Amino acid sequence: MLLDTVRLDGQTWLYTGIADNAEARSRRLIHHLARQLERRENEIAIGRDSFGKPFLAAPAMEYWFNTSSCDGLMLVAGSHDGPVGTDVETLERCRAVWQDAAREFPPAEQALLAGLPPQDRPLAFARLWTAKEAVLKARGAGIVNGLAEPNLGFLDDLSAPPPWKPTNVNVGGDRYAVTWYTLTIVEVRAIAARAESSPNPGMT
Repeated sequence: MLLDTVRLDGQTWLYTGIADNAEARSRRLIHHLARQLERRENEIAIGRDSFGKPFLAAPAMEYWFNTSSCDGLMLVAGSHDGPVGTDVETLERCRAVWQDAAREFPPAEQALLAGLPPQDRPLAFARLWTAKEAVLKARGAGIVNGLAEPNLGFLDDLSAPPPWKPTNVNVGGDRYAVTWYTLTIVEVRAIAARAESSPNPGMT
């Protein structure tokens, strides 16, 4: 996979061709943050909280970011407004794990998946999984407490092909806006999600 950059929206980028090691991802992330913040790379310092979530340790400014990577892809999302979470998966990876992983979903989501034609279930699972991961990472906890929340059992278009409209989900009294992105890179189908706190209670 060749190294390239895909800008998914004004604050979300997908890098391809990233070597599958932490050092390569760290170099790309530092380079990315330096460009977005208009700083030199040696001015960027990344810390990690008690859950392992990365944060901007330097320079001292209000900027939040999150990353996710798999199969040579690295998704990076940023925000000047508050915490953000991301997840990226490939359809091939989801085909291999969706049946086992979906057992951790709440009954409403399992029922939605069961009601789909078998060939459509991996992509629908990817949509649910990436949204859950992104929201939980935005909250700062990850999946350590399981995948019952956020519950996306209200989705009435799970069988629809992408693009999917953004939605809001609730977790612990907080509301998060979720946006999905799908694209094909050298025959690899990628599914990504971005989540951040939402001030708009009317968006569903």
